[in-house]
Amino acid sequence: MNSVSEAELADFAKNKAVKRLSIIQSEAETYHIVINLTWKDGDWTLVTSRGKPREWSSLDRLARHIREKYDGVLPPVSLFLSKQTIT
Repeated sequence: MNSVSEAELADFAKNKAVKRLSIIQSEAETYHIVINLTWKDGDWTLVTSRGKPREWSSLDRLARHIREKYDGVLPPVSLFLSKQTIT
């Protein structure tokens, strides 16, 4: 897994190096951020300082985090919801 820290993502965003930012919902119904960079191939997952994927339990909190940290410097954000079977 390619990983990126919060500080690196902030720097990449400021320098307009983020080609695409995606919010991915896991099967556990948490959300994480995956980016694509203009100068490197592949997907890059936002991780914590301990190297684990940064997760949010609420889409509202994640949206607020993105607005506070990166508002105005990111490309449009895509949202991918997990396929859940409703019973």
